[in-house]
Amino acid sequence: MPIKLIAIDIDDTLITDELIIPQGCKEAINKARRRGVKVVLATGRMPASTIPFAEELGLSEPVICYNGALIQAANDGPPLIHHPVPLELAREIVALGKAEGLHVNIYLDGLMYVAELNEYTEFYSSFTKTKAHPVGDLLAFIDRPPTKILYVCEGSIAEKWQRILAERYQGQLEVFRSKPQYLEFTNIGVSKGAALKELAGLYGLVPDEVMAIGDSFNDISMLEYAGIGVAVANAPAAVRSKADYVTRSNEECGVAEAIQRFVLNSEG
Repeated sequence: MPIKLIAIDIDDTLITDELIIPQGCKEAINKARRRGVKVVLATGRMPASTIPFAEELGLSEPVICYNGALIQAANDGPPLIHHPVPLELAREIVALGKAEGLHVNIYLDGLMYVAELNEYTEFYSSFTKTKAHPVGDLLAFIDRPPTKILYVCEGSIAEKWQRILAERYQGQLEVFRSKPQYLEFTNIGVSKGAALKELAGLYGLVPDEVMAIGDSFNDISMLEYAGIGVAVANAPAAVRSKADYVTRSNEECGVAEAIQRFVLNSEG
C-alpha cells in the first residue's frame, strides 16, 4: 500500500543539533504533502514548542504531543484526544521528586509549571524554547490531572529512578526516558504508537499506510505500529534494531532520505 501518513519525531530526528529544520527536509515534506500525504509531528514536547515547527512546515494536520498524551489541532484549537495523569498518582510523583531533591516539571492546560527557576529550567528551556512558570509549592498548586510530569536531572539519576519507578507504577503509569536527563510520566497506555494508531483511525488508515520516523526509546512504539518504521542513524542501537529501515542521521537530512525512498520514489 502507498504511504498516506508520515509521523515524524522532532528532536534529534527532524531537527539538527542546532535545533533547525534542514531545507532538504522541508522540501521532501512539501513534495509528499503535494501528493496528498498527511504529515504529523509526534513528540514529547508540549504544543507551545511543537506548533511553531508545524507552522514552519506549513502543516495543517494535528500534532501528537507529550509522547501521545495529547493530540492537538495544529492551529492550537481544542484537544482532539487527551489522556492526563490521574491526580492522585501525579501528586505521588511530585511528592517523591520534592523529597528526593529532583527538579519537577508539571504540564497543565498547555503550560509548564515548576517550583522555582534554576539551572534545570534553563537547561530544559534552552532546548524546547518553553517558558517555565514558577509557582512555589507544586503539591499545593496541582489540583487537577496534568497531561505529563517530568523530572530533569543527571542521566545516572534519571536511569536509577526509571528502574525503580517503572516497577513501582507498573500497570498504573508509563515511566520512560526520552533523553538521558529526562524521566517522564504519563497515563498508562499512553505512547506515541498508541496516539498514532488513534490518529490513523480518525483518518481511516491502516498501519501499512503509515510511516514513522524517530530516534529515541519513546519512538519505538510508533516504529513498531507503522507499516514502515524508520530510525535515524544517530538513534541508539536498541532503537535501530526495532526499525524496518535505518536512514541517515538528523544532521544528514535522514527524514528527507526516508521520504524520498518510501514515498516519493514509491510507485504504490
